[in-house]
Amino acid sequence: MGRLGTKTSAGIEYSGYGIPMSEINNKKEDKWLDKSSNWYIRNPAVRALMQVLGNVTFGVAPGLDAALATQIQNMAETRLKVFFEELDEGDVQLTDEVIQSHDFLHAFFATTKAALNTRRKEKIEMFARILSSFAAKSSEVSIDEYEDYLNVLDELSYREIVVLSILGKYEKTETFGSQFSASMRARSFWDAFIQEAAASLSVNRDEVESILLRLPRTGCYRVFDANYRDVFEDSGRLTPFYYKLKELVKYFENGDKKDIRNV
Repeated sequence: MGRLGTKTSAGIEYSGYGIPMSEINNKKEDKWLDKSSNWYIRNPAVRALMQVLGNVTFGVAPGLDAALATQIQNMAETRLKVFFEELDEGDVQLTDEVIQSHDFLHAFFATTKAALNTRRKEKIEMFARILSSFAAKSSEVSIDEYEDYLNVLDELSYREIVVLSILGKYEKTETFGSQFSASMRARSFWDAFIQEAAASLSVNRDEVESILLRLPRTGCYRVFDANYRDVFEDSGRLTPFYYKLKELVKYFENGDKKDIRNV
């Protein structure tokens, strides 16, 4: 392959990121799965880039047992398949204009790395949807903002996402008035919310409350000040940051404890 952004002696012209221009021009209407899976799995230049930008591709150490190496590679390819299939459901096309964007490429590499390090199928799909949203709203969401949302999504455990989404169902509002009014609303549903979250996760109430205690670190959940907590010591409300993250992810799945989808 010729250098990036040049023509080879065979007359093949490459884009600024090592992708043949003929491939881009001929397949602009291709879906993400058809194009991107080939772009990652079969393009040595992109595989090398992804290794340079953070060891995304589960590199196999010398001397590693062959069966284990194969298992690791299969796991990576399965997760990529889930990731690209979900991207395929979106409306964003992998056109030359998108490919040439430095911000998009940065987002693509960072998001793919996060997806490859995730075992829950539902969460891998969330990574695909947040990347698709960024590609569609890049004029509204800066790459710095995207990194914040991506990092928080990456940090959130699946159980924490379940608790947040169930609380969102009970809140039924994205208005952010006084703590007093929010705490009064919370009193009317808090016990039912805790019970549903505990049942959904198959844990006891104390475990749900411990999850709530950890959530403020993400900026998605704010515990009420002591004056407004009343008897519900860990009660609080979702934040504007959470609702923006939810908008980018498009929807959070509560999941089903009987159907854990690990990949």
